[in-house]
Amino acid sequence: MTMEVFVILFVGLIVLLMLGVPVAFAMIGSSAMVLGYTRGFDAIPMEMIAQRTLYGVNSFTLLAIPAFLLIGRLMNSAGISDRVFDIARTMVGHLKGGLGHVNVVASMLFAGMSGSAVADAGGLGALEIKAMEDDGYPTGFSAAVTASSATIGPIIPPSIPAVIYGALANASIAGIFLASIIPGLFMGLGLMVMVAIISHRRGFPTRARARFQDFTAALIRGVLPMLTPLIIIVGILSGVFTPTEASVVALVYCLFIAFVVYRSISFREFISILRDTAIDSAALMFIIAGSALYSWVLGRYQVTSLVAEFLLATVTDPLGLLLLLALFILLIGLFIDSVPALFLLTPLLVPVIVQYGIDPIHFGVVMIFTLMIGLITPPVGTVLFTVQKITNLPFGVLVRETMPFYIPLFIVLLIIICFPSIVMFLPNIILN
Repeated sequence: MTMEVFVILFVGLIVLLMLGVPVAFAMIGSSAMVLGYTRGFDAIPMEMIAQRTLYGVNSFTLLAIPAFLLIGRLMNSAGISDRVFDIARTMVGHLKGGLGHVNVVASMLFAGMSGSAVADAGGLGALEIKAMEDDGYPTGFSAAVTASSATIGPIIPPSIPAVIYGALANASIAGIFLASIIPGLFMGLGLMVMVAIISHRRGFPTRARARFQDFTAALIRGVLPMLTPLIIIVGILSGVFTPTEASVVALVYCLFIAFVVYRSISFREFISILRDTAIDSAALMFIIAGSALYSWVLGRYQVTSLVAEFLLATVTDPLGLLLLLALFILLIGLFIDSVPALFLLTPLLVPVIVQYGIDPIHFGVVMIFTLMIGLITPPVGTVLFTVQKITNLPFGVLVRETMPFYIPLFIVLLIIICFPSIVMFLPNIILN
């Protein structure tokens, strides 16, 4: 029976997704098919389906998601992207291919405020591409750097995928935040190395080194929003507030900056931001609700045990398992967006990796990192399509320009898989 349930759950879900059914409905539909198959289609427990889906969003932790979404939109609308870009320009703009490096560093700085790759690509990315084009950089290269660097957003904390994974895996969100910092820095450095290599080969321009006074002036203009991730991390680690409370405190701080300090958002714009955030939050929460039912069916019919038994019989080494799962997650990420993939894979794989003695925090960073690569990989690369919309480049041209940047991303992925101590260094030191 378990094998039949496994086939119905996954084949049914893939078929529904290919037919264009929204992710939440596809998860609920495939779960209902399993319940109909096992109980009879005339006896599908509708009340149980309703209860299980509602239970999925009955979580205090998930309140952080709309708060982080609203923070990201406020940052993009309040002119803060410009301030972050100016800081990055004064830091690394003098290097060969300067604005390419500025692009990456700005994304690393903005990652500490938005927590979303699409928010980075759609907000800061538009500014970065325009600046690079104005400075003589080819549109294809500008778009490729922007798409690649945008994937840093959900790695360096705060991170919406980290909140989702922590809630689903019952893992420490603070631990995942800390564990993501070093991989995020490695990610940025790797992309900068590739930018330098391409810039030397193509002879891209070099700007004069910024004066210390210019750096100081840019830092003063952008120091207030730069404190946002510090408030979140320090507040959580000091025990002053939980990750959910930290997101709300950071939101209040951003509202204060936007309305009182910079006065860069009108009331009409704020209403529009609230509406867009509400729509995004509702869609995301609906996916969470559907995934709760899907996860319950996985556990109810012991599908996770079936997967664990199969892997235990074929793979004995934890490192080999992580490499195999990373490949599997990447394949899923090619066809499913990162957030739905998290809901699909976390309840299935976390019980398996625990049996191998793999820390769920380490695995969470590996999973999120791998799914971020999927965001810039066809056929369903959300960030690629976002950047394409900004630049109007042919999709094939954008993919070709982005391909060299896969190399540093895969190298960093292998490093964090093979050397878990790098990922777990900060959590072990700070959280013991």
